[in-house]
Amino acid sequence: MPFSHFKLALIPMADLHAAAVLCAEAMADNPLHLKVFGQDIHKRQQRLTRLFSGLLPYIARNGELRGAYAGQQLVGVLGRLAPGRCQPSYIETLKLAPALLASNSPLGWLRTLRWLKQWSALDPKIPHWHLGPLAVAPNHQRQGIGRALMEVVINEANGVSLYLETDKLSNVQFYQKLGFNIIATPILLGTKTWLMLRSEA
Repeated sequence: MPFSHFKLALIPMADLHAAAVLCAEAMADNPLHLKVFGQDIHKRQQRLTRLFSGLLPYIARNGELRGAYAGQQLVGVLGRLAPGRCQPSYIETLKLAPALLASNSPLGWLRTLRWLKQWSALDPKIPHWHLGPLAVAPNHQRQGIGRALMEVVINEANGVSLYLETDKLSNVQFYQKLGFNIIATPILLGTKTWLMLRSEA
């Protein structure tokens, strides 16, 4: 189906569960997710759905969630946190805690905290939009949906830099084509990751 058959819109609260399921399915095989949430695909998707069920409302409160729709079906998700809102406050951390606790075993939960803490410590000090997750339903990938979602936030950057993290080399190449540059390549849980910035200054 060509991209002209899809529409982009902000994701309403009623679609947050569908967005969490979509992100879990689309990102189930990410290297870090395999390390953190285990090798069993069904258990991994369940755990990721629980994680995103807490994370996406946080993003919606502190930025926005934009979706791609095929008719009434959500087929793409892109989150962005507003400048200065990347790091959760104490109250927001308490709101996120149940989703983090429910998303894994105790050992897996510790791996999640280690992963998120390391990425948090590397967050740029300059003002920026913090992008992610970007996910497209598996049966709708390679149709320009991810690029269209990214182009919207690039066009709306208003002179503020855009920042993201990824653990997949194919994603790095996709983002580079959109003007992002690699600023660091930290190893997390034995996995190479890429931190990328698109400077609008």
